[in-house]
Amino acid sequence: MLVRLQGVTRVHGEGERAVRALGPVDLEVEAGELVAIMGPSGSGKTTLLQIAGALDRPTEGRVLVAGSDPTQLSAAERAALLRNALGFVFQDLNLLPGLTAAENVALPLELDGTSVRAAREAGGRALAAVGLEHLSDRFPDDLSGGEQQRGAIARAVVGTRRQKHPDEPT
Repeated sequence: MLVRLQGVTRVHGEGERAVRALGPVDLEVEAGELVAIMGPSGSGKTTLLQIAGALDRPTEGRVLVAGSDPTQLSAAERAALLRNALGFVFQDLNLLPGLTAAENVALPLELDGTSVRAAREAGGRALAAVGLEHLSDRFPDDLSGGEQQRGAIARAVVGTRRQKHPDEPT
């Protein structure tokens, strides 16, 4: 089981100002399974991805990601889980403006101790897979919106991550 959510809810605020952003949700995702979360704007899709991807904590319920309960992990353990097991394509892409496309893609591997050379080689393969190998030395501001999105996708798939969480990938 890659992801399991049991009775997960997420509420923002308190009292009369409380807004239920999600739930309750039960979800199980197995290895190799493709799941599409669809719904109108404001229906909780991003909140669900953030909780399933250990970026946010539920107000209630239990979450298991790659066999771990992210709420029980230290910040360093949760960061390692995110770098090793999960690949995100964020709505706003989150490419670092001071890094080239190749450096943005290789960064998660480098943070985990992969040599710069090996990380850049893996990053180059990921960029080639999305058709951006010829733009690897460009900074995000020098890429079109679609090219930036493909760079973010390359960053999400580089390495050995078993889960990919694209938020609004199209």
